[in-house]
Amino acid sequence: MLHGYGQVHHTDIDRARTAVGINIVTPVVRVDGNRIWVSSTGGDDSGWLDARDALLLSDAIAYFTSKIERDPNDWDAYLRRGEANHALNQRAAATLDYTKAIALRPGEAFLYLRRGRHLSTLKDCAGALHDFETAIKLVPTSSPEDYDLTAELYSLESGIYAGCPDHVYRDPQQAIATAQRAVDLDPSRPTLLSILASAYASAGDFANAVAAQKRALASAKFPPGYRNDGQHQLEEYQRALSTKQSVQ
Repeated sequence: MLHGYGQVHHTDIDRARTAVGINIVTPVVRVDGNRIWVSSTGGDDSGWLDARDALLLSDAIAYFTSKIERDPNDWDAYLRRGEANHALNQRAAATLDYTKAIALRPGEAFLYLRRGRHLSTLKDCAGALHDFETAIKLVPTSSPEDYDLTAELYSLESGIYAGCPDHVYRDPQQAIATAQRAVDLDPSRPTLLSILASAYASAGDFANAVAAQKRALASAKFPPGYRNDGQHQLEEYQRALSTKQSVQ
């Protein structure tokens, strides 16, 4: 039950700051008494959370169902139950929960992001793109957090254009364009450069894929937990580039 759609507040050297990008369902890295240390979706550690503000995933469905029974208009409970169902691979139930949350709160961009992300795992490229575009239109542009959210949405769109199994929606050039928009909006996040590298690779442009991935890995902000995978991906791009140059 992380606060603020899963954002958590933590202290870094006496400075309070917000870690953005935490899943509502998130791994617990370690436990210390009544505190749990949760890990961000970006792969870097994010901070301590009071254990009273969390539920075990195995208890989540029953808990949020009871909240919905008490208040059928509790859109937040539908969202959180949807996240739990998604994590438990209950895909149809998750889709229904996200959709109900949206029906109750149609102006909330975050809900479309989460349903779109869910639909992308189902390879529903059309549905996911529709949700991401709807969310982009709903996000205000008055703060850095708004730009972060829009960048996340463009990066998700890029992944669909780069890898959708339905060739109707696969568009490598659009993948590059949307990934570049994400980087432009949030240039401090190196994982977006990795997504740009993947978009270039989907278009067969391995020279730019290598360049973008090198820039990502050169950043001190690249998530430590993903660095080995990032390095492996760079080596794959380099091999593909070498093969392509040899053929030419």
